[in-house]
Order: sequence, then structure tokens, then C-alpha cells
Amino acid sequence: MTDANRVRRRYVLACAAALLALGLAGCGMLSDEVAGRAMVSPGRYDVYSCANIETRFKEVRDRRVELEQLMARSSQTAGGDFVNAIAYRSEYVQTGGDLEVLARVSADKKCAVDSKFTSRRTVY
Repeated sequence: MTDANRVRRRYVLACAAALLALGLAGCGMLSDEVAGRAMVSPGRYDVYSCANIETRFKEVRDRRVELEQLMARSSQTAGGDFVNAIAYRSEYVQTGGDLEVLARVSADKKCAVDSKFTSRRTVY
């Protein structure tokens, strides 16, 4: 190999290493919202009826509350943050994405929203 080829090869390797480092640094900067949206396929709940959307919304919300409680309990122990990151964090982020997509699909279909202001009574 000539000196020019060696210099070019080192330059290409240095650029590849820099791009890899930037890519990995960008992954660490993702917020939970962005990561949650990335984990859920956009059309996942499009075929659900309003009743199924409401049922799934309650299931996901209950699971998210359960995960929050598990994370709070485990963070009180030594190494709890590590346990949270390994065992609970990815599912917690995914449930956030599910809730966001479910809310969007519910709004698009104009489903009745479960709210503390609704009485679930029919007006005749």
C-alpha cells in the first residue's frame, strides 16, 4: 500500500468512527415520548372499535400504573435504578407510546372519551 492509500484508509475509518459515535450519542438523547412513539406501529389500533379502544386504553393505563409502582418500590433498594432500567423501563416507555396512539385513534374516530366529567348516562 502506498502512503496516500494508508492516509485515505485512516481518514475513512476516522469518519466512520465519528459517525458511529454521533449515532450512539443521539440514541442516548431520545426522550421517553419519542422512544414510545418509535416502539408502537402507527396503524396498530386503527382497526379497533371504540369499545375495544376504551378497553385497551384502560388495560395499558393500569399496566403503566403498576409499572410505576414497581419502579418506585425497586428504586428504594440498592441497585434499584439498574433493575428499573433492565426490567421495567422499556415496557414503561412502550405503554406511554401505546397510550398516545390510543388517544390519537380515539380522537380520530370521535369515540366518547372516558372522563371524570362524563356520567355514562343517556339523555333522551
